[in-house]
Amino acid sequence: MSEPELFLRCDHYTEGAVVAPDGRLYFSMTQISTISVVATQNDGRGPRLWSCVPGANGHAVAPDGTHIVMSSTGAFLRLDESGRITRVLATQADGEDLIYPNGVALDPHRGGFFATDSGYKTTPKRIDGKPKGRIVRVARDDRVSVVADGIAYANGVGLSPDGRTLYATASTTRQIWSYPVRNDGTLGSRVLFADVPTLPGEVTVPDGITMGDDGSLYVAHFGAREVLLYARDGTLVRRIPSGNRCTSHVGLDAARARAYISGGLEDESGPGAIFTIEL
Repeated sequence: MSEPELFLRCDHYTEGAVVAPDGRLYFSMTQISTISVVATQNDGRGPRLWSCVPGANGHAVAPDGTHIVMSSTGAFLRLDESGRITRVLATQADGEDLIYPNGVALDPHRGGFFATDSGYKTTPKRIDGKPKGRIVRVARDDRVSVVADGIAYANGVGLSPDGRTLYATASTTRQIWSYPVRNDGTLGSRVLFADVPTLPGEVTVPDGITMGDDGSLYVAHFGAREVLLYARDGTLVRRIPSGNRCTSHVGLDAARARAYISGGLEDESGPGAIFTIEL
């Protein structure tokens, strides 16, 4: 197994790593509300500021070149290729404010996207009563609706390549849930996909989800310095070293069989980094 290599060291914790079709890597520094972009192949230039988004978090690049970004201050945003915010897609869902928009997964089959609203500003250690985490769908025509709720800090989200199954991480309970996706984009009853392993003496939670072309799941394991690779049947196939102790998200460069991993070197309050590893 190859070992992760330091690709970028940053002054702050990094989030939302995503590799665009043109090979450029975008990542957020949530604490300072910035999104940066850098070439994944060495062109002699370092990262540059691409956009300023309050509480920038999850990020997806649409086929038309626009970007969907989660503002963890309470909004789903659309940006153009230059990084300019062109539309606030939602600040509420089903009449309730978005508390902490987190992960995002495009739906190329029906259009639009799925996103998580964690339901809490920070990850609670325990939850009394019904959990407040939700999955929200924004349809092709920008209609907004809640399609699942009762998730104990909804965090990462991923859609299977065939568009039939949606996955979401519940950080507080350390679980991954799967949902059948109906033709209209609504969800059926959830099924437990996996209980995420713990590490003795460490506080670890599942974070972002990135889908592989074969339907596998790359799940950032925050606090564990690793990425968990799950097969479609829920089998834990591989534990991939991530470099960052507080692993937040994986950006896949499928063409080069390489991952770019965001997070914090030791915690969320200190410096962050992007590590890369050959898959």
